[in-house]
Amino acid sequence: MRTTSIVVLGKKISLFESGDSGNPVVLMIHGNSSHSGFLGPVITLIETKYHIITLDLPGHNLSEAWKKTDFTRENFALLFNAALSHFKITEAHAFGFSMGGYFLLECFDLVPAIKTLAVAGNPVLSSMEDFPKAYYFNDDSALFLQGVLSDDEIERIYNGTIRLRGDYLKAEIMESIRNTSPSFRDGCMLLAQQTGDEISRVNNFSGSIAIIHAADDLVIQKEYLEKLKLRNLWEQKIQVIPDCGHFMIGEKPGELASLLDRFFAEN
Repeated sequence: MRTTSIVVLGKKISLFESGDSGNPVVLMIHGNSSHSGFLGPVITLIETKYHIITLDLPGHNLSEAWKKTDFTRENFALLFNAALSHFKITEAHAFGFSMGGYFLLECFDLVPAIKTLAVAGNPVLSSMEDFPKAYYFNDDSALFLQGVLSDDEIERIYNGTIRLRGDYLKAEIMESIRNTSPSFRDGCMLLAQQTGDEISRVNNFSGSIAIIHAADDLVIQKEYLEKLKLRNLWEQKIQVIPDCGHFMIGEKPGELASLLDRFFAEN
């Protein structure tokens, strides 16, 4: 992948580009305490057909950290608009995994280039009051919104929310959690308290939305997703990847890439 950077809110943000610039554009956003490199297995499978733009979120990997008070929907729209503008992109599909999906749902209506939206491992909410219905919220998953983490708490996050079969990415995932700026998780907590009506935003969106769920997800409740009334839901159903936990980008990249390719091609 080709690497460059931009400055947003005075902090360097690393951008990554893959595929032919003449192909349809896909903006891909990684999850909480992860980084863009974990999207690599999915990107590799679709980069011959698409122009992929991704980035390390603030406080992750090669990107500098924002202050926790910078975490607003307007600032994430600023970030995504700046990333697309850097490559002179005026129309794009967008895909967000886990917390990356949350950020997109909070601000995609302020990013005019986004024409379709795919979200995996994250619900569509009407307000913060939906959290208990949408998430399997417990002491382990709550740690994803806690700034400073001990080694024991990082282990709890992995075992309680991710837990890949065979643990083949465990060391890399735990190291990424450890290296993520605490201000990112603190900022996510502040933003969560300001969660807007994402359902109305989606229903007012002129494009289509795909919602992808892992059958064995320990974070998101499928029952909540199935009760959503979304006007423009792709195929009018939740797309479920079987035999897969929350970290589908590492566990089932082929199945996820196939769904994304079909969604983008049809929309």
